[in-house]
Amino acid sequence: MVFMKKYALYLIGCFMLLAGCDTPDHRSEASQPILLFDVKTHDQWEKTTDNWRWEGDVLIGETTAENEISRSSFFIWNKPVEDFILNISFRISEKGNSGIYYRCERGPEGYDDLLGYQADMDGGNQYTGIVYENFLKRHRKVLAKRGELIRISPQDSVTVFPVAVSEDFNRSLIHDGEWNQYELIVKGALIVQKLNGNLISMVEDQADDRIRNGLFGFQLHQGPPMKVEFKDALYRDLTH
Repeated sequence: MVFMKKYALYLIGCFMLLAGCDTPDHRSEASQPILLFDVKTHDQWEKTTDNWRWEGDVLIGETTAENEISRSSFFIWNKPVEDFILNISFRISEKGNSGIYYRCERGPEGYDDLLGYQADMDGGNQYTGIVYENFLKRHRKVLAKRGELIRISPQDSVTVFPVAVSEDFNRSLIHDGEWNQYELIVKGALIVQKLNGNLISMVEDQADDRIRNGLFGFQLHQGPPMKVEFKDALYRDLTH
């Protein structure tokens, strides 16, 4: 147990250093943060159904009783991602189910259009904050729960390290029915997801066959009528 705590604290320290290591004088042009939802970038996105729309600089995904979907709908950026930091605000309806997908591959016929890692969110907040995964070769679904660090070995075995005090505390970080903020820090094998400024879940994926880069987008899940909104999406590329 002592080793687990030291290991988790070590990784947390690495991410704190990662988030604050650069100064403005040393940032390349490629690494400057960009606003994903600026009106100038609206033509950089592809929607798989007509359930997505812009309202100013707010991205909205919505289904109604008259406009249902039989499988997940996606709003996909036309640029692949590898290492990055994303800060974004979201709000989701009570019965909503959505997520931010990254390092994804295209799904074959009969599958979702994006398959990869996911920063999950739902209106009931059962899954908000977790790391989900659904790759073609690997489909563990819930990869890291709230308050967990998941370490995946090169041979693809999984070890779980608890890194937060309790699920009640983690659940209390979520603002029901209001705007919440995700911060995703993805660098090499390491993934950190923060919710409203607090560490919520972590993954260290050392698997030899892991997906290192891929598509990025937003999901709107099939099910009852729902609405999800995203705004203030600030993206910084760490690949260069």
